[in-house]
Amino acid sequence: MSKQNHIGLVRIIFACVMLASLLSGFAMADVIWEPNNDFYAEHSNECEYVNRNFYSNGENGYMEIFTEPGGSSLGFAENGKIFHVQFSYKLGDEIWGVVEYTENNGRLEPRGANDFETGWIKLSDTVLKYDYQSFDEDHSSEYKPYDGDYSELEGIQNIVMWTFPNSGETTGTLDKSDENLNIQSVYTDIDGVKWGFVSYYYAMKNFWICLSNPADTALPAKDVPVPEFYTPAPDSEPQPTGNNMATVIIICVAAVVLSTAILFSVFNRKKHNKADKKQVL
Repeated sequence: MSKQNHIGLVRIIFACVMLASLLSGFAMADVIWEPNNDFYAEHSNECEYVNRNFYSNGENGYMEIFTEPGGSSLGFAENGKIFHVQFSYKLGDEIWGVVEYTENNGRLEPRGANDFETGWIKLSDTVLKYDYQSFDEDHSSEYKPYDGDYSELEGIQNIVMWTFPNSGETTGTLDKSDENLNIQSVYTDIDGVKWGFVSYYYAMKNFWICLSNPADTALPAKDVPVPEFYTPAPDSEPQPTGNNMATVIIICVAAVVLSTAILFSVFNRKKHNKADKKQVL
């Protein structure tokens, strides 16, 4: 093989590797995370995809977390904590959501960076956190198609991605935009500020760009609904509505001890019966 052909072959192989990496990157980006939870694994085909955030808001001031829908109590989270629900499951008239949590000083909180467990909550004990879907439900009639030429973003570095217009919450920044950026809708707020919605861009989904000021990270929240939370009674402690794990463990241990005692008693009785028969003979 000539040197020129060898170089050409190397370039082709390199291009194929890069293409495969790019395609696998897009494929991996679209993979839906699934919880490491026994109940979910057994009932995944009966679960609904949710992928939204909820505030804990139990009527007694706390939200209870369970091992599974209708299962044993794992403990309580204080109201006002934000839990991410990826999937839900309906049991009877109750809708349950699977969450990740961390224990902290006897209370359960949204998952930490490393150490966390999974459990289930009643969505009736929560309040949905206002998000881009909520905004869409309230304002979609005010959207207009984007008919610009993207000149608003030309030469802009670190374009800010917002959860929704005037949310005050960012999801990161884009180093810059390219021809793959597609703004579907435009919303103009009460102050005349224009916002553009992007459903997908290099594995980043469902975000808004402030077309009037693309690089400003300090745009404040405006008119974002804030829920009211139930507060616990003074000096009150929540009581499990199902068996808590400590109780379950005690019951299991007691059952093992009782079973062992019964078996031991039966064994001794048979032993004595055999001894009595020998004496009679």
